[in-house]
Amino acid sequence: MTVDGESKFVVLTTNRSGSTWLMSTLNSLPHVTAQGELFLPRARVSERRWDSEFACPRFIETKSEGLTFRPFSVFSYLNALYSTPGAVGFKLMYAQLGYYPEILAYLMRHRMRVVHLVRRNNLDVVLSYAVKAKIGRAHLLLGQSAPDDMRVELDTENLIRRLEWLQKKQSIARKLLSGCRLPHLEVAYEDLLRDQAHFRLVWEFLSIKPEKDMPQSTLVKIRKGGQRDVVSNYDEVKKVLAHSKFAGLLE
Repeated sequence: MTVDGESKFVVLTTNRSGSTWLMSTLNSLPHVTAQGELFLPRARVSERRWDSEFACPRFIETKSEGLTFRPFSVFSYLNALYSTPGAVGFKLMYAQLGYYPEILAYLMRHRMRVVHLVRRNNLDVVLSYAVKAKIGRAHLLLGQSAPDDMRVELDTENLIRRLEWLQKKQSIARKLLSGCRLPHLEVAYEDLLRDQAHFRLVWEFLSIKPEKDMPQSTLVKIRKGGQRDVVSNYDEVKKVLAHSKFAGLLE
């Protein structure tokens, strides 16, 4: 594998978007370092995770050299991160960019490449939140298994409001990237799952030239069945969404 221009990047996204799967897949490529949520406002836990063997300390766990207050401490942290040879990137959530707006200034100053990862079906995002709450885990590593009973009940009273908010966040992010004129590529989780050609678009955007086919992620998919298989009150959900603009999200 070769890396042109030692690409530095960010994956901008929101929770339950498949971003950890994407980052673990990218990190499986030689000469690519793909970190997780470095600006998550809490320290790491000892539980084994996909990035346990190589993850760098989160911003909240570090003490910067020189000026120790923001925004300079954030700039110093990012400078240290991106000094790593090869292609280097990390996962940045919409909310974290709101808490640390100086990151945007840094991205603009350095013309950082941004992969905007979205999930086209926001009903699946809501379902993923519910499954995570039930099993108490966000991800499963190879060799780990999910509980036999994965069925969950969705809150239909607030469902449309939640879908509207998820849609709005994606729209705000798109406008922000365009308005700041950052080099960016939007990709959908569903497309990456379905067709390796979409992964090649990501590689090309990041100036990564893999010598082999797409590597294997260290994560396994938690939900195996379709919406009807997992949502215990699927008929109620269908009734609520059937005559709304989100009807197309139903399987």
